[in-house]
Amino acid sequence: MHFGLYLKKRGVVSAEQLVSALEVQMSTLVPIGQLALEEGMLSARDIFNILRAQGNAPNVRFGDLAVEMGLLTRDDVMRLLMIQADRKRPIAEILAGQGVLTEEQLESELAAYRRAQLRPKRESATMKFVPMPLSKDAPRTVAESVTAV
Repeated sequence: MHFGLYLKKRGVVSAEQLVSALEVQMSTLVPIGQLALEEGMLSARDIFNILRAQGNAPNVRFGDLAVEMGLLTRDDVMRLLMIQADRKRPIAEILAGQGVLTEEQLESELAAYRRAQLRPKRESATMKFVPMPLSKDAPRTVAESVTAV
């Protein structure tokens, strides 16, 4: 579970506060084109051409267009998305900056979150397969079961 959801689940932040922080986080992401330029994967001309093409297809993502145009591979786009995720501003920093959490609350909640992440997960109630002998009339396959109903 992500830290923001953890805080919401514990009642430390409201849904509105979390959404607001996530909107800030998303608005501060470094664009994929900028990352591709920094990484030397695309030239400024390439980015211009992709953006121009995106003007004609506004619902197509930059990375998808770059792949379609033969300027990046899917692996390149995945690498850029990982770099983008690594540079994402932490939700805790945003919540503190918005005054939703004090530094003390933040430290305390982060410590509790980390402890919770280290605890072994309890096994959820799951169904376990227990083989049972079939009667002579019982269907032997899934197809027989479906047609028997």
